[in-house]
Amino acid sequence: MNFVMPVVYLGILGGVYALVYYLNHKTPLPKGCENLKAECSGCHDKSCCNHPAHNQ
Repeated sequence: MNFVMPVVYLGILGGVYALVYYLNHKTPLPKGCENLKAECSGCHDKSCCNHPAHNQ
């Protein structure tokens, strides 16, 4: 009986995670937030997520 409770607990956590993940992907994006990629031609900061080197 001691090994059943952790398995049930992890199953419930996995189910909640799957449900929230599904509902998040089903939610439409608000108007104006469809393309949030900044227009950037690049600078010296290569760690920036908007740097065009990441698209290559």
